[in-house]
Amino acid sequence: MGVIRCLSSSLLCVAVLTSAGYCAWRFGPWYGQSGDESETQGTGATLDLKAANSCEGCCNGLASNCNLRVNEVMFGMVHNAMSSRDDLFAAYNNIENLEKALVAGYRGLMLDSCICDGSIGEEVANFMKGDEDKRLSATCHSPTKYIIYLTIDIPQVLGNIKTFLEVNSNEVLMIEFEVIDGSLDKLHSAIDESGLDQLVYRRASSGNATEYYEWPTLQSLIDANTRLIIFAHGDGMESCASGGCPEGFFYTYDHFEQTFWNDATCDVQGTDFDSNIDFFLMNHWMNEPETDLPFEGNADEFNSFNSLLDRFKLCTKRTPNIVAIDFWSIGNVLDFVNEMNQKRGG
Repeated sequence: MGVIRCLSSSLLCVAVLTSAGYCAWRFGPWYGQSGDESETQGTGATLDLKAANSCEGCCNGLASNCNLRVNEVMFGMVHNAMSSRDDLFAAYNNIENLEKALVAGYRGLMLDSCICDGSIGEEVANFMKGDEDKRLSATCHSPTKYIIYLTIDIPQVLGNIKTFLEVNSNEVLMIEFEVIDGSLDKLHSAIDESGLDQLVYRRASSGNATEYYEWPTLQSLIDANTRLIIFAHGDGMESCASGGCPEGFFYTYDHFEQTFWNDATCDVQGTDFDSNIDFFLMNHWMNEPETDLPFEGNADEFNSFNSLLDRFKLCTKRTPNIVAIDFWSIGNVLDFVNEMNQKRGG
């Protein structure tokens, strides 16, 4: 059964199809016009965007982070950050939304981008067909057992992130996009249109994008006000060495090694560790075994301080500097990241 519901004239229409035939919204009404320190939800509620861990002279919550390079600092990252119960998603990865995650102290977001009529089924594709205004780049995600799509104008999502950065001038963020449906060009345009491009860190040209690269310190990014680092993969992207990256984008696999998810080892995907790769991402979540969907029941254990510590002890060749999790509001992930960064900063 297909269900179509328009949120507002400025947004794409909600498109939801499920194999069970029930209706689920995956992004509810987003926030209104940008303000100095808050965004207003469609329900009238106000979300304060002042970071909870901000402090004078700090960088991402700690003074000791300021002189560390980006790849020396540990980042807590929210997997499928657009997918939350707050925003009425089905098969959600998180209980609370990505704005609250930023306020709480997470400085990494994993997001998807897509174009509606590339993936949402015949009924909705026909509804969108021929209307260019409705074919905007959007955040979306589809679990394996249920086909569930909902879209929203991604510049508005990016605008919320921009407001957070404006309110919190000592914070450095990292976003990793999975790009599908041929949405790369539209995603890049949306970032420019949102004004976030003014805050994006761009690497100085050095020829080979895969060679060792000395990243700037957090303090230097803050001083230059280039406090957003964007990685992306998918949609035919290749190594930036081949010229396949839009301006301001880093190709994820030029710079990331990662563990498996649904796994408690520290085994790296693909080949063994490469000393020229700058970031080691630990995918630290466990889906429900039968459906392979996000499972909140695992979060208490998996997001605990001891679970993270035990898994890190398995990383004898290299210590992760990014930890990606589901259900970010459960457990002690930020406490763990904070303690690890205190040790890294001496």
